[in-house]
Amino acid sequence: MFKNIIHSLFIKGFVAVTNFLLLIVSAKYLGVSSRGEIAKFILNLTIIQIVNEVYTGYTLIHFIPKFNLKKLIVGGLFYTLIFASLSNAIIVFLNEQVKGFEWLGYLISLLIIVNTFNCVVILGKEKVRLYNFLNFLQPFLLLIGLLIAVYFLKNFTFSAYVYPLMISFSVALIISGAAVLKIVSSSPQSGTFHLKPLLMNGLFCQAGILMHIFCNRYSYYLFSNTQKLGLYSSASSLMESVLLISGAISPVLIARVANQENNLKSTELTLSLSKTSLILSALAVVVIVLLPEELFVWALGSGFAGTKHLMLLYAPGILMVSFFSVITNYFSALGKLNVVLICEGLGFAVTLIVAPFLINKYDIPGAAYTANLAYFVIAIAVGFSFFKFSKLTPTRFFSLTEDYKIIKELVTAKK
Repeated sequence: MFKNIIHSLFIKGFVAVTNFLLLIVSAKYLGVSSRGEIAKFILNLTIIQIVNEVYTGYTLIHFIPKFNLKKLIVGGLFYTLIFASLSNAIIVFLNEQVKGFEWLGYLISLLIIVNTFNCVVILGKEKVRLYNFLNFLQPFLLLIGLLIAVYFLKNFTFSAYVYPLMISFSVALIISGAAVLKIVSSSPQSGTFHLKPLLMNGLFCQAGILMHIFCNRYSYYLFSNTQKLGLYSSASSLMESVLLISGAISPVLIARVANQENNLKSTELTLSLSKTSLILSALAVVVIVLLPEELFVWALGSGFAGTKHLMLLYAPGILMVSFFSVITNYFSALGKLNVVLICEGLGFAVTLIVAPFLINKYDIPGAAYTANLAYFVIAIAVGFSFFKFSKLTPTRFFSLTEDYKIIKELVTAKK
């Protein structure tokens, strides 16, 4: 498991660097307003994906070892066609899609959803390296496409980003689709298939994910112009690169917990990894603190002055996410999505109440204050729920000796 985490962390590092370069190139050559359009377009795609992943999301991992895989996949493809179409239609009806890119948004959403569905199946079979490769390939291809559009085609508009986005997910889908076909052909087609528990688990999980995203992204719809949106979304995206650490740990932990019967060992492992994630993330934030503001302005452009200040305002929330996200993935692997939903719901409620007031009073920094407050509430709720469910005493949180033993066992384990 430790080797898989290291491999995941290594790949996540490459992905973070790639996404950082994407941000730099798009900011420097497309401008702060286009960054705002990109942020809104991606947010819309994310919402559509979350709705669809009631069926096709990562909660599916809990059922992959138990259900008939072929029936599960066929059902997911039908579900995708129906609900992706409905979700896109609603966003267009509400006039929240980037003008002139409605049909392209629909096509890209289908590519993203089906590719992610394939990746869930691949991860559910514990093919972690292939899963990590696919997660690296797509943003890498997007970066290459953006560079071609900017440097060779001299395209400095929103379309310079969106067309490479479509191509990158098309290539990833071809590879992931071929891998899933191979998995299905080699898997025994036995086992049951029950739609109700799958949808109920997915509904709880995706509602929680949507609420979690809106703890920060809800503010995107409250900014008065795309320039402010472009500045804040760029700062928050850069700060969220710290989450590559928890992001590397969580998928491996999900697969391990879902396939492990020893609940006590799983809870001990989860707590140790969540604390490790917090410590490493804090070190990453220290590095960001040491970077000069001028570096960000030079890299992104003069329109992004104040980026580092916004990043640091958002940093406390990111540290809290780095800790509790590992634990929420533990609950997801056990199928206890109602716990996650309640915790995320509390944070979302805080956002709905305070975001309009704080943004109106403090402008862009108000969005960071809102996210920090919401994540703090979620962290308290998740921590309380975890200790109550696991029967661990709160003093276990401060036991670094036990964490050292568990991490050492991971390092020395052969698998």
